[in-house]
Amino acid sequence: MSANGTRTIIWAGGEDQFCLAKVGLILDLEAKCEAGIATVMTRLGSGTWRLNDVREPIRLGLIGGGMAPDAAMKAVRNHVDDNPLTSSVLLAYAILEAVMVGVPDDPVGKQPDGDNQGKAEPAGAQETGSITTTDASDAPK
Repeated sequence: MSANGTRTIIWAGGEDQFCLAKVGLILDLEAKCEAGIATVMTRLGSGTWRLNDVREPIRLGLIGGGMAPDAAMKAVRNHVDDNPLTSSVLLAYAILEAVMVGVPDDPVGKQPDGDNQGKAEPAGAQETGSITTTDASDAPK
């Protein structure tokens, strides 16, 4: 099981863990990119990115994933700066997506053993297929 927001990705530098889901790293990203994290992600998705919008999520994501800062910078110089940027844009977007949206196997909201022990249904809730509805007919008027 990985830490929240951690994604293992195979990229030009090999297979590495990337994690930007730490407040200090997000603040560093925002300072280097001179924009909020959502703006950086939007710029990457819309094709209006700047160079640091591509480099910094990768560098900081490597650091958050456990790589030493000097090794992370070297990896960015070797595999981002010296190559066409399109694949790096996609990588940077995937790293930010893990922070903003989550990773499919993140344990957020799941019980450690996978069961629903301790899960309480709201009063008046009825299971109807895949949608839970609340019966408010007995609510105070």
